[in-house]
Amino acid sequence: MRQQKQTSRGAAMMIFVLFFAFATSALLFILGQSIFSDLSDFNRLTDSKQSFLVAESLTDDVVYRRVFGTFDIDSVETLIVGPVVAQSTTTYDSPSDVYTINTLARKGTTHRKSTAEMSIGVGSAFNYGLQAGNGGITLANNSRIIGNVYSNGTVQGAGSSEVLGDIVSAGPAGLIKDIHATGSVYANTIDYIDADKDAYFNVQIGTNAQNPVGGTRNSPWVVAPTSTFPIPTSTIQEWKDVVDDYGTVIAATDPACSSGTYTIDTSITIGYLKVECNLDIVKTGASTIVTLTGPVWVQGNLSFTQGPTIQVHPSLGRRSVQMIADNPSDHLTSSQIEIRNSTNFQGSGDSRSYIMLLSLNDSAKTGGPEVAIDISQSANGSIVAYTDSGLVEIGNGIDLRAITGYQINVAQNTDVVYEVGLASLLFTSGPGGGYVLNDWQQGE
Repeated sequence: MRQQKQTSRGAAMMIFVLFFAFATSALLFILGQSIFSDLSDFNRLTDSKQSFLVAESLTDDVVYRRVFGTFDIDSVETLIVGPVVAQSTTTYDSPSDVYTINTLARKGTTHRKSTAEMSIGVGSAFNYGLQAGNGGITLANNSRIIGNVYSNGTVQGAGSSEVLGDIVSAGPAGLIKDIHATGSVYANTIDYIDADKDAYFNVQIGTNAQNPVGGTRNSPWVVAPTSTFPIPTSTIQEWKDVVDDYGTVIAATDPACSSGTYTIDTSITIGYLKVECNLDIVKTGASTIVTLTGPVWVQGNLSFTQGPTIQVHPSLGRRSVQMIADNPSDHLTSSQIEIRNSTNFQGSGDSRSYIMLLSLNDSAKTGGPEVAIDISQSANGSIVAYTDSGLVEIGNGIDLRAITGYQINVAQNTDVVYEVGLASLLFTSGPGGGYVLNDWQQGE
């Protein structure tokens, strides 16, 4: 009997030990699974956060490069940080001027997405085929302005010169003389004009028959106010600052400037370039093609010889590029631009892309004889000539897109063809090159 009791107790103890061992193993298994699951979730969360940070970093970098405009950027960019691989793809919708940047970052089985949407900001507005300061505008025989004209001074025509649009000669001294306009004319004084539409004036020289008006004569009239130029001095300074801060410098002490003139006579790609002497771009052989990726600042005179081709790099899309002649120490006899022979100017391939020739010569404004921009021989293409204090001389047989100057003289047989795209001209840097960030979203 006693042996049976001991056997029963031993069996019960063994059953208890086995049950306890089983229960402990089950509990440890459950705890292990929970810990493993938590650890797995923690690792996935860590991977997800790392992917998120790399995706955001790449998106931020692409946005920065596109906004700033001084760094190379491709439509597909890749960033690798340790085990995380991110790829960003940029697409551009031309009609709406919207860039969409989609970034996907992966680490192991986790991935994170980042999407940014940018639209191009408002650029510098060129609203007239010709816009002049107090120096006024002179049009020779057979010259045509296809677009509106606005001048703070006199608009003087000759022979069969005409403006296919409206003419405004602002201020109390405003005068429009000897010219045909297919639109309306606005001036304090009109003198032998021919307007297909209306005329707004206070003084008429000659008879109604000598000043034919197709529409209504409005007199007296409150004269139009004088107008400011489309690009403020601060913006021009920003363009130069960007070249100074991030560009390449051909110093005055460089052997290439030893003659006083740095010459480019081979096909080359340049941009964000500062030349501390004169710059002459010369066609040699069959062709010399200079491709612009950003602004060029010449601290001297800028000239084009023998008909090179100047073009905007295709990657810039609708953007335009500035070529600035500004010698800070001499705005009277330097800081001039001259096209000596037939030169072809081309945009990027986008119809809204142009090359601006900008001179800071101010001889005309101070009463001097110097020419700020002299396009005296055949030139054509996507050119915008600009000088707010100088004289622009446009020779015969030339086709330009818009001219802004303190004083403008247009020779015979010359066309200035204003294009709608100039109403919001965008440049590679400065305010005109700005973007608006429409959206920035994170994805799983």
